Amino acid sequence: MKAEYKIYKVENLENGMLYIGATTKSIEERKADHIYKSKTGNGSFFHEAIGTYGPEAFQWEVIDTATDLNELALKESMHIKAYQTMENGYNKDVGGGFKKKIYQYTEWGLNVGEWPSLAWAALSVLGKSKSISNVCLGNNKTYRGYYWSYKSNDLNIIFNEDNRKKKVIQKNINGKIVEIFESVSDASNETGVSKTCIARCCRGERKSSRGYLWAYE
Repeated sequence: MKAEYKIYKVENLENGMLYIGATTKSIEERKADHIYKSKTGNGSFFHEAIGTYGPEAFQWEVIDTATDLNELALKESMHIKAYQTMENGYNKDVGGGFKKKIYQYTEWGLNVGEWPSLAWAALSVLGKSKSISNVCLGNNKTYRGYYWSYKSNDLNIIFNEDNRKKKVIQKNINGKIVEIFESVSDASNETGVSKTCIARCCRGERKSSRGYLWAYE
């Protein structure tokens, strides 16, 4: 049986302010954690609010579920953005703080790395975890010359608009140029070779297709 993780929303009934959270526990356990932290004096803005208004002033509800940590992190960030709880609520960041795999792609869409966490991904390029997170969440396009994603085989990266616009060189098996096309799409339309096959050759994932070599200019 697959685990079911939860995204929850908490509303302050006194002022309407919201908090979005994610948990691998039950909502009752997470609520108890927040209430405990509100009493220590070392919590977040949300915990301070619970301490000020009292736990009874807050309404808790599960608004979404996930089956793994990657999905949980993505959905938490999505709901924080949708409810605008950073700007108008109690969230201090866009969430997604769980450990999750990070996938690294070249500018041509080739998957060249898989990392167990943001920290390891950042270490691989001597960079910052926050910067890689911003790319994964769609706030920035690339970091240190790479695309980064929480998804394996991320088709939005593999077939992104920039790659589709790159000129494609068609060569015969001896390496002689046969034709130069404006994009993968144009090459496919003119030759009948699928876009996927051409793109894979251009990314170095396969040597040839339909008896031809293919490469980005």
